[in-house]
Amino acid sequence: SEMGEKAAVADGYECDSILASSEEEKAQQKKVIVELQAYLLHSFGHEVRLDYGTGHECSFFVFLYSLCKIGILGNIPKTSTPSVNILAPVALSITSKYLEICRGIQDEYMLEPAGSHGVWGLDDYHCIPFYIGACQMQNSAYEGADFTPSSIHNDELLGSIEAAAMMYFQCIRYIKHLKKGVPFFESSPMLYDISQMANFTKISGGLMRLFEGEVLDKKPVVQHFVFGDIFKASWAPSQNHQREAPSRTFVNEPHGVSTVAPWAMKRDGSSPQVMPPTKAPWAK
Repeated sequence: SEMGEKAAVADGYECDSILASSEEEKAQQKKVIVELQAYLLHSFGHEVRLDYGTGHECSFFVFLYSLCKIGILGNIPKTSTPSVNILAPVALSITSKYLEICRGIQDEYMLEPAGSHGVWGLDDYHCIPFYIGACQMQNSAYEGADFTPSSIHNDELLGSIEAAAMMYFQCIRYIKHLKKGVPFFESSPMLYDISQMANFTKISGGLMRLFEGEVLDKKPVVQHFVFGDIFKASWAPSQNHQREAPSRTFVNEPHGVSTVAPWAMKRDGSSPQVMPPTKAPWAK
């Protein structure tokens, strides 16, 4: 409950204050807690609209970024960038638990997708876990003959013990669980088209461009970001004109021809194996 959350934060602040050696340090600790609280409490959906979207997802990753900035993730000195050995477990284990909580809330309270493109999005709520999962699959221990981008169509493989440790495949499995009986190419055409790509390196690159264009470059998303002493708004605008989402996201061929994506379809709606890119449906 909200009272329980506030009590927990207050108890944590009281313990931290005992460790502070001066009033100035106590005041600084309180500012840090208030800022972290703002990011974390906005990570699970909107309490009035009862919706959840990539903006809430971003808030959680800003929370993790802030923990990193103040040295909570074990980076020594605190100003240094954590090593891959630190970031990889955070990206996988903490994000997996975050997804479990979010999915429970989405199911229990029937949260509406916030700003979703429907079937033209990756799924109804999330984006970053697919990118993290694609990065995970670039590990030689995972990517191979058994687990390729097209493996998402093998339900037996999706349900295997090995796939349970792979975030990308677990995200696909969850979509199929929610939309039973619906052909995957109809419920998730973008993910279906992505599965035709050669490897997860190309997928992760495309997903990052998609995230930048459809999330970070969108005012309706970033206007809700909260800035403070940890996550600062101290940059200079890189350009004055309004940016557009990229119309070419997933490049699958040596010469830069896009793979079969929703915005790469023919006018009659058919999906060729490869064709020059067009704008995404929502970018027309």
